[in-house]
Amino acid sequence: MERRLKFENIEIQDVVITMEDARRMERIATGIPGYDELLGDGFFEGSVNVVIGGSGTGKTAFGGEFIYNGALAGKKGMIVLTSEEANCVQREWYTSFGWDFWELEKEGKVVFVDVADPDLRLQKTIERTPDELIKNFKKLLETKIKDVNPDLIFIDSLEAVFLVIESKYRLKSMVDDVFNVLRRASATCLVATGTIYGVDEIIAYSADSITNIGMVRVGNNLQRSVHVVKHRGSAIVNQVRVLQLADDGISILSQSPYLEF
Repeated sequence: MERRLKFENIEIQDVVITMEDARRMERIATGIPGYDELLGDGFFEGSVNVVIGGSGTGKTAFGGEFIYNGALAGKKGMIVLTSEEANCVQREWYTSFGWDFWELEKEGKVVFVDVADPDLRLQKTIERTPDELIKNFKKLLETKIKDVNPDLIFIDSLEAVFLVIESKYRLKSMVDDVFNVLRRASATCLVATGTIYGVDEIIAYSADSITNIGMVRVGNNLQRSVHVVKHRGSAIVNQVRVLQLADDGISILSQSPYLEF
């Protein structure tokens, strides 16, 4: 909408109000080659996105590259690990892809929240009920988000926290509570979850986007695959593509994983 202003005999015609543009959600690039195209041009800022896959499909590497690329681009990242120790994950990433997260930590570009650390241990114990476990996890997230003020958050993995909840109704409610904590942070979040006991299906319902990664068999070969199931507010590419893990990280190829070579 254009607005013209008149002051005596002077007419100003260059004042343009773009209310519609101001209401649009901004995009953020993931830095993972080929992934932004599948999403329809990257994540939306402040969104909570879920990557789902079985063991060994590349979920942790997926999130690691998201944070690593963001840190190199000047964004502050926070990585929340619920089962593996931070040093183990850092060594795996450095050995596999050459990502030096120790250096990024020293520079203050990335902060690790190691739930497996004895001082932060939240795993199920006989002293804690499931509700207490989730409440403690939420409180930990709120505290760390306030302290760190990250631009990007990666949680690996969420099912490790929610497996203690037996009621599916209660599980859905608690997932919503945790996701609301993340959305209030205004950071762009990526959450990894495994495919175990159907927990992933409930977690996915609350997500702004869902990406499935897996393994497909083609002849005698196994090929990693990736496809975006949904992305709220965005068109997506409705194709299954090859997820490639190389020495320098993850990339998504334009080819189908079902082609036999």
